[in-house]
Amino acid sequence: MFLTDEQLADFTEIRTGKGGKTREQLQCEHLRKIGVPFYPSARGKPMVVAEVLTGRKIENPKPKWQPKVLQMR
Repeated sequence: MFLTDEQLADFTEIRTGKGGKTREQLQCEHLRKIGVPFYPSARGKPMVVAEVLTGRKIENPKPKWQPKVLQMR
């Protein structure tokens, strides 16, 4: 579950772009600055997992099996 555009705007307090940057660019910069993990979408929108704000632990997915031939060392 990801934060909605409205929730993200409330969290970052960035609702519009300025200084030649889009709202999404400013939000990404702000999230990096405060250390909140996010995934940029194909359009550059920061996708923040809702569990980041609720404090629940996010478990990393198990690595998928790969043959040793394809594994990088």
